[in-house]
Amino acid sequence: MKTTRETPSGLSFGRLSEDIAFLTRILRTKIQERNSGFFAAHDVAGGEVAVLNLIHTNPGLTQKDLSHMVVLRKSALTKLINEMERSGLIERRKEGSDKRLNALYLTREGTARLAPMQSDMTALQEELLAPLSPAERAILFELLWKLIDDPSVGSSGGPGQTS
Repeated sequence: MKTTRETPSGLSFGRLSEDIAFLTRILRTKIQERNSGFFAAHDVAGGEVAVLNLIHTNPGLTQKDLSHMVVLRKSALTKLINEMERSGLIERRKEGSDKRLNALYLTREGTARLAPMQSDMTALQEELLAPLSPAERAILFELLWKLIDDPSVGSSGGPGQTS
């Protein structure tokens, strides 16, 4: 597929019209601009939103599994988890036979903080995906997960992959 795109003023993107890194950087920038009001309104950072949602969906999730899901280095995730625990949003519990593993749970405050975020997240998602039909949205997510789950794409692993 050879797609050539141009800016409204007629400048060509050339080979970058089909460069996944370039296109996802542009899309990521647009998404971050659109989401900035959300983060300010909820006084939260992007990483915290993902962590709160994943722990809510998977109570007892281990830090190791969470690090694979959010594709963060262990040290960066540990720092985030420490901050969220100090803020009273999550708690770590030692469970099972391996006492080295921390099971993560939302606190009451974490659950209360997440609830209004979720409805705002749904509204933002609708705004961002408004140009796409429901069928196009399904295809978009199917293709994105296909790339994410393919072990040959990148070397650091990621969501949906087992180690």
